[in-house]
Order: sequence, then C-alpha cells, then structure tokens
Amino acid sequence: MSDKADFTKRDFLASIGMVAGTSAMMTTLAGWNMAMASTMYAPPAMSSNGNGKKILVLGAGISGLVCAIELLKKGYDVQILEAKNHAGGRCMSARKGTVIEDVGGERQVCDFDHNQYLNVGPWRIPAEHHSTIYYCRKLGVELEPFVNKAFAAYYYQSEGSGSLVKKPLRQSDVDIDRAGHVTELLAKCVSDGLLDEKLTTEDQEALLEYLRSTGLIDRRELNYRANLARGWENTPTVGTDMGKLSDPYQLSDLLKIKIGAQHEERDHPPMMFQPRGGMDQIPAAMVRALPEGTIRYNSEITEIKQSDNQAMVTYTDTQTGVTETAVADYAISCLIFPALNKIKTDFRDDVIEGLRAPASSPITKQGHQFSERFWETEEDIFGGITYNDIPESGDISYPSSEFFGTNGGVLLTAYARRGAAITLGNMSIADRLERGLEIGEMVHPGRFRKYYNGKGVSMAWHKQKYALAAWVTWSRRNIALKMPPLIKGERRVLFSGNGMAPFHQGWMFAAIEAAWHSIEDLDKRVGTG
Repeated sequence: MSDKADFTKRDFLASIGMVAGTSAMMTTLAGWNMAMASTMYAPPAMSSNGNGKKILVLGAGISGLVCAIELLKKGYDVQILEAKNHAGGRCMSARKGTVIEDVGGERQVCDFDHNQYLNVGPWRIPAEHHSTIYYCRKLGVELEPFVNKAFAAYYYQSEGSGSLVKKPLRQSDVDIDRAGHVTELLAKCVSDGLLDEKLTTEDQEALLEYLRSTGLIDRRELNYRANLARGWENTPTVGTDMGKLSDPYQLSDLLKIKIGAQHEERDHPPMMFQPRGGMDQIPAAMVRALPEGTIRYNSEITEIKQSDNQAMVTYTDTQTGVTETAVADYAISCLIFPALNKIKTDFRDDVIEGLRAPASSPITKQGHQFSERFWETEEDIFGGITYNDIPESGDISYPSSEFFGTNGGVLLTAYARRGAAITLGNMSIADRLERGLEIGEMVHPGRFRKYYNGKGVSMAWHKQKYALAAWVTWSRRNIALKMPPLIKGERRVLFSGNGMAPFHQGWMFAAIEAAWHSIEDLDKRVGTG
C-alpha cells in the first residue's frame, strides 16, 4: 500500500486476521464495538409481496419462528415442519414435565418443584443483542436482570500448588488483590525511574497520581495493603470497635491461580438480561404470534428435493408413522447442520461440503434443585457465576430471580464444553448428577448434599436426535472457502440458523439475524422471479 491514508479499517482487520488468527481479529472488532453485538436493530424491509407463495420452513427453532413471523406479514403462505412436539429448538427451559431423551440412552422427566426451571440452552442476553431484545419487546416478553458477575461468588482451582488451591476464593478478594499487587508494582516502577524510556516525566507523574488515587496502595510507601475495596474480615460494630480489614493474599500465591485471570468479553458484562419465567418464554411468545396450524409438529424430515421451480420435503409423522411430501415454492432450512447432514438431499456438492465443514460443538448443561437458598442465606451470593477448572462443571450459576425466596432454587451446576461435555454426557443420568454433587461439595462444603432435594436434570446436546450438537464452530479458513455456497443457497432451498453466523456461535441473535438474511434473500428471489 503506497499511502498511509489508503490503509482502511477493512485492510487492518484483514491483516490482523492473517497474522494472528480469528481470535485476534475478533478482539480488535470488540474494541471497535463491532463484535458479538447485533448488527441489525429490526427486520429488513422486504419490497416484494408474497402473493400466497408457499414457503416451507424446516425447524421451529428461533430462526424458523422468525422466518415465519416476518414472511407471514408479507403475505406468504408459510408452513413450519418441526420434528419435536414443541417449538424453540435449543432455546429450551427444563421445568416440571419436560421430557429429555438421549439417543440410545435414558429418558428424563423433569420434576422440579414450585415451577422452577433450568435454561438448558441459552441462558442470558446482553443489552447489545438488539435483535433478540427487538422480539422480546415486540412480543411482550418481560425481561429481568441476569447477574452475570457477583463479587461474592467464587473462583475455585482444583489443580496446582500453593495455599489457595482447592479453596473457594471470593471473586472480589482475588480481583482486588490482583489489581492491588499490580498497582503497587507499577507505582514502584514509576517511582524508581524504570519507565523513564517509556513515558514522559509529565505522564509518569500523572500515572503515579492515578495509582495512588485508587485507594489500593499507601500513598507514600506505595505498598498494597488491607483496604476498604477488599473489605472487612471483622466489620466494626458500635462504640470503640474498630473492626479489622481483611488481609490480602500474597502475590506469589495469586500467581498460581489461573481461574478468573482472563477478562470477560464485552458481551458478558456484569449485568445482562433473562426472560422472566425462563428462556422458553421467547419461543412461546413467537408461537403465539403465528396463526394456529402454522407449525406441524412431530414431523421428522427424511428427504429434501427440488426442481427448477419447487422444493419437495418428505417427512414422517413420528406418532402415526405416516409419510407425506410437502411441496412449496421455496424451503428455508433452519436445521442445525449436524442434523441436516443426516437427511437425504439433492444439494450441490459444494453445498454439502459447506454443511459438513464446521465442527460439531458438544455442550452438557445440568442443574440441581435445593430446598434452601443456602448460597444467599449462608454465603451472601445473589446471582453470579462461580468459575472452576473442573472440566465436568466449569460454571456454577446462581439464580437471578426469586431472591430471598423460601422455596429454594435451581442452580446450574455444569456447563461442560468440548471433550468434557462428551465425558459427562456419556455417563448415566444418575452419575452425571452425582458428579455435580461431588464438585458442588468442593465449592460449598457441607451444603450441596445437605440441601439437595433429589431433583435434577441434565442435557447433553450431542445426544439429542434433532440437534447432535449445541452449535457448530467454523474455522476462519472454512468460512472463506466453504461458507459462500451456503450464502448463495440452492435453487429452491435457502439456509438459515445459527450456523450461518459463524462468529456468534450459540447466541440467539445469530439465529435471528440469519433468519433476517434468509428472508431478505428470498425477497430478492421472488422480486426477480
């Protein structure tokens, strides 16, 4: 490039991606408020009128429901084919009566008391996911705060050396101590002249004054010490009781703790949102927005064919065994790719390669119900997530609703990823829940088993017949080489769903905006056809 002014933001992003890979590029995007946030605030404006053209939508997950809602507004004749007996896809809450059947495995029937639930799919919504919030507002889904970060929750590291290993550590203590020790070291580097070659004298003075003003270090000696940010070990009472500030952890011990060191990404702020009553309230509201009969449940798709002017989808009624073929002008597949790849099709070779290109990502989530909200009454934890390094757990999340309630509550006790999800998910249900209790006792000794009421549920997404994964994960190379045929689509079949938004795996807004892309593409096809 000959001129500095010609080096655009696009050029810079491409360079970052080539040199450091997708993760570095996404970090840069986040700095520009471009990553992990909705790029659209409302559905696209469609210019053509449906005029009764028949559209088959395959799958009643979030993407399929959005396609139907928007296409019906334009006069299309829409039919959704859904293999299960309910809508929502992976946007699912397990509550009393919910049935979970594993492929070749066990059948669970959730029996939580007091209408409590566990979000076994999506469980939180950032404020910047505008397209998700658009439908919540349009359809009257009430949102409430989701506490993503609670200082009183814990970090727990089970492996390694040092005095802090195998101990539940309050996040506030560790976070403040890490910041305090770094503040001390940086302040002393400035004071000792070790940054003379890096900063001007004026900037050093300003930096040192800032570090002193944090309240973490002594203004004269610059030592990190007990402070009000970290809090009290013994809180003052009345009269002459001065109390005692809590002593910080030693830096040498903190350096051996890796949990909680990485900063959360922008789309995981301390306060997020959740639908009141469970994440399944979103698809439920979408279903209510559709005319009765729009969704044909219990319809397992077995074949997808097309001609130059029609799409033909064969499906079997899972209750009666009767097989039928639906014919439409177009079909939009909103099926997760691993499930779609099991269906017989006449797709082009490059489309088939594209559908097979991303890796299936297994996730196992599970929860236990407790008779008492011990995390609140005995440990002062209100919402938030305890992070640990035990692969079969990863996260323990405390409910952000029913605070101070007397009916106990349901904790998310495992959010296992990758290989750990398969390991946990391939256990029997009883063994999965027992493993959750074992891990919970490490973090909350003497309380998990004491208050567990015997009711739990476990969802292994890789063992669900119509999912076979929680989402798909694309490599940067495959996005460039294998995604274009999917964006182009087939003669009469378009592709939607979470897999079509490769940088936003697992988020609902990815499924929504993929649907918006599909209906915009359909609108152009109809307009030119």
